[in-house]
Amino acid sequence: YGLSAGIELLKDPESGEPFPSAERRGAALCIAARDKGVFLRPLGDVIVLMPPLTLSDAEFDRLIDAVAYGIEVALP
Repeated sequence: YGLSAGIELLKDPESGEPFPSAERRGAALCIAARDKGVFLRPLGDVIVLMPPLTLSDAEFDRLIDAVAYGIEVALP
């Protein structure tokens, strides 16, 4: 058992159009999340979240806040 989630970053979510791979938006999001003390793993433009099941509510909030911050920075 465990938690696993992927967040796909798309240029146009309605049509499913991806960002050009050369823009490396997933990597940019992960680098921005480090500003919040959270290390994430991109697989292309998919952000993979696999936190331990022992994650506290506060740690989970920190993870989500870091992802949201990364989205604001990487997908202006």
